[in-house]
Amino acid sequence: MNQNIWIELEQTIEDQLKLQVDLSLERHHNFMLKHGLSDCQKVMDIGTGNGLFLSKVAEKHTQIQFHGIDNKPHMIEKAKTRQLLNCVWCLGDALEQETRIALSTINGILMRYFVLHMPNTREAFLQICKTVQNGTKLWIFDLDLDHYICKPEQPEFILIRDIVETFCDQHSVEIRIGTKLPPILDEVGFKVTDIEFEPFNNQEIDHQRFAEYVFREASLYNHFLGNDPDSEEMERIENFLFNVMDQNKHFVQYGMVMISAEKV
Repeated sequence: MNQNIWIELEQTIEDQLKLQVDLSLERHHNFMLKHGLSDCQKVMDIGTGNGLFLSKVAEKHTQIQFHGIDNKPHMIEKAKTRQLLNCVWCLGDALEQETRIALSTINGILMRYFVLHMPNTREAFLQICKTVQNGTKLWIFDLDLDHYICKPEQPEFILIRDIVETFCDQHSVEIRIGTKLPPILDEVGFKVTDIEFEPFNNQEIDHQRFAEYVFREASLYNHFLGNDPDSEEMERIENFLFNVMDQNKHFVQYGMVMISAEKV
């Protein structure tokens, strides 16, 4: 993927990352606690982005050392502004030898919206998990198209799903995480301990914030695909989310899944 796009869309992505953390921090943190976070001494966040989520978690667990890596220099520069004694931020790629060496020294791995941006999912996991020690906890938070739901079905929601699916198909990314990822994890020696599907929908989340989140997601993927940001399709999506979607008439869910596993 063209790295320049991340720079061009920097403020939009920053706004989306902040909203993402606002909407999911408590739920994701509680899931990590439920599945062994407090037992860890060192945790690596692969694909840490601007470090906002990891810094929020680190503030709550000063006894744990956190290590965030990302392959985008401008994101790591943002992360480094979050000065916490128990956080280290490094530029790096999940598939590099240096990262695999570092993974041999930790006992917690966080992948939050990382699998979505990791092409060739099975082969990547085989590489990443080669050096991971037994007992290491793994937490994955990501999209799941099987739980993209709109009742009654609306053509504009199908447009959103098609945009995301086209992006993932082009980048050989697997985003039916709930069903596709557990066999891969088993193959690399991780036992799945829990799978939960997030109630990330217009019934559980404030209408305006939910509409803003989903529209910005659709706009970003549309941009990454090189499509016209002012197309008729995007106008229809915007109108549906902000003007038509009604909690009393529509159930709209943007599919999210939470997975915990342990290396055995």
